Amino acid sequence: MLNQERQINSYLLKWYTQNKRDLPWRKLYQNNLPNPYYVFVSEYMLQQTTVNTVINRFNEFMIKWPSLDKLANATESQILKFWSGLGYYSRARNLLKAAKLIKQNFNSEIPNNYNDLIKLPGIGDYTAKAILGIAYNTPVMPTDANIERILVRLFAIEKPIIKIKDKLKDIANAFISKKSSSNLIQSFMDYGSSVCVPRNPKCDICKINRLCESHKKNLQSLLPLKIKKIGKKNIKYTRAYVLINEQDEILVRNRPSKGMLASMLEVPNDNWVENKKLLSHDELISKIKTKLKHKGSIEYSFSHFDLETEIYFGNIKKNKLSQANWIKKTHYSKSGLPTVMKKIVEVAI
Repeated sequence: MLNQERQINSYLLKWYTQNKRDLPWRKLYQNNLPNPYYVFVSEYMLQQTTVNTVINRFNEFMIKWPSLDKLANATESQILKFWSGLGYYSRARNLLKAAKLIKQNFNSEIPNNYNDLIKLPGIGDYTAKAILGIAYNTPVMPTDANIERILVRLFAIEKPIIKIKDKLKDIANAFISKKSSSNLIQSFMDYGSSVCVPRNPKCDICKINRLCESHKKNLQSLLPLKIKKIGKKNIKYTRAYVLINEQDEILVRNRPSKGMLASMLEVPNDNWVENKKLLSHDELISKIKTKLKHKGSIEYSFSHFDLETEIYFGNIKKNKLSQANWIKKTHYSKSGLPTVMKKIVEVAI
């Protein structure tokens, strides 16, 4: 390790002892390391989701599934219902699949080597290294958004991160700590979230700015370089139908097992299309022929497209649909409906 990297590591470790975030998955045990199961679950939750959003949901998760054994015995519908509101539901499916494989193949112990971890559903290079480094103190250095940003600024790399991912992994390896990997990784993460932040980095309180090339060149507010987004997201269209029976229950069903919001609960809706003229009534709606009232519309943004939904409301006798699934109108906000469906029901009722 070069002197520069050694100095940076030394400072960050000292800074971390005074400034580390109090996060539930970091609770230390007798070996002075966090519970590997906690780290495992938190890394799935933190993919595409902010720390502040995850904290409460993580605590709720651990009350429901306090061990990997308990989680491995859960059903997909149970974990999808819990995941409502967190988005990116493939994470929940992958987490459950991984838990079942760990119970089956590793005696319910989170694997402590890279090759076993990387084969699990939903685990890539970053997540495998984060679990190894944080939970087992293995000498590795994962590269999340915070760590990548710090490295780009330290070395004043004037290229977008997306184009230098492999280079940043090589640079990160120079910072690997043989003895304090767990604390060092988390110190980098916390420093990126509180000091070397995305916008207006706090260079005035940064004690490693003398070692930072972008600070010397006054580039810290320009780096990392952004790739300009071209054009708008695609728009898709649908119509949704909120049908309520005489017992104040809302008609729901499960979405297909593949595609957007796979296997999640939904209210009946038409196929999502990019050309509004191609909308055709959902088969169920065509059959029941109940009187529908237009209640308004919403636009909901997914990662790759926006969904515009016209919302209709109707009443229906429960015995008209003998095999149907229903949820209490008063309980819809706590049901397994994904956020977009909850917003649809909110407009309708």
